[in-house]
Amino acid sequence: MRLHAFLLGQSAEQTIDTRHIYPTLIEDARLAEKFGYDGAWFAEHHFSNYAIVPNSLTLVAAIAQATSTIRLGTSIILLPLRNPIFVAEEIAMVDQLANGRLEVGFGRGYQPYEFKRLGIDFKSSGERLNEGCDFLIHLFKNPDAPFSSSFYSVDGVTITPSPRQEPHPPFWLACGSPASIGMALDKGMSVVMNIGNNGSELAERSAQMFRDVCRERGIDPKSVRFAMQTHGYLIEGSQDEDVIVRSGGYLHRVQQRLREERERLVRGINDASGGEKGEPTFEGWSKASLIGSPDHIRRQIARFSSLGVTDLFVTYRYGFVTTEGTRKSLEFIANEVKAFNASNNPARRAAS
Repeated sequence: MRLHAFLLGQSAEQTIDTRHIYPTLIEDARLAEKFGYDGAWFAEHHFSNYAIVPNSLTLVAAIAQATSTIRLGTSIILLPLRNPIFVAEEIAMVDQLANGRLEVGFGRGYQPYEFKRLGIDFKSSGERLNEGCDFLIHLFKNPDAPFSSSFYSVDGVTITPSPRQEPHPPFWLACGSPASIGMALDKGMSVVMNIGNNGSELAERSAQMFRDVCRERGIDPKSVRFAMQTHGYLIEGSQDEDVIVRSGGYLHRVQQRLREERERLVRGINDASGGEKGEPTFEGWSKASLIGSPDHIRRQIARFSSLGVTDLFVTYRYGFVTTEGTRKSLEFIANEVKAFNASNNPARRAAS
């Protein structure tokens, strides 16, 4: 099972000091490479401190210069908000700058606030995503060939430069339904599913959904890269638990309000005061994630592997977690996944 660090770039405080955000993320990625992570991934969000990364490919280009072996990815590019031709050019250029280490995730987004400010109808996001993915794949595979759909068309163009990986870097799709999983499979894309922060059942349901859609299409689920995204944090005492409870409440309130167009934003700062129905408890979030004691984290690693997960995305840099706690967790989880993989290596078992 491959291990990836998802570095959100969130600033939950009531002020935004962007001088520290990007150097911190670059150092996190450098440490992830040192600790043995397979990949480091970065989100795209706009206009708020929920995640201060308006262009994840720009951040990847910078991090590529500070690393040499770790894969670098976007999770996700909000393709409905962008011109796919520009995105294709950026992908090709960044893949060159990263020496062929780029992986690219796409998704429709879930925050209408971002769409309104960019003049895009949020209701069109699903169709724009579907057509945009087709357009991107066409651009890389069919230079100078015309393309036409409801939202995008071109007489013919060649993307220059070409990417280092041919015909393009690995493409992923953020999925949450049978329809989106089917879309990914039909386009030859890998699947990533975010299992949230309330209870453990969603991981099982998501894995079953993935297997069912694969089998409906006559595809062996084991032949497709299948990622789950969850949160990680090593708990060593009650102070750590308190930080996680505060962070869980913050994330839930901000996400819920942005999703339902009830956001409270002033000068880019999300007001997360008050409460929302369904806020996660420590126990509930822990059951769904790699947040917990060393033994709990070990059990969860084995659980995700048993669900057929080929790539485990672990979210760091969220809420009020500290730099010290983040980096301690980065290292601990990396060591535990390496130990799990080594103990479950068929060649090693056969030799023992």
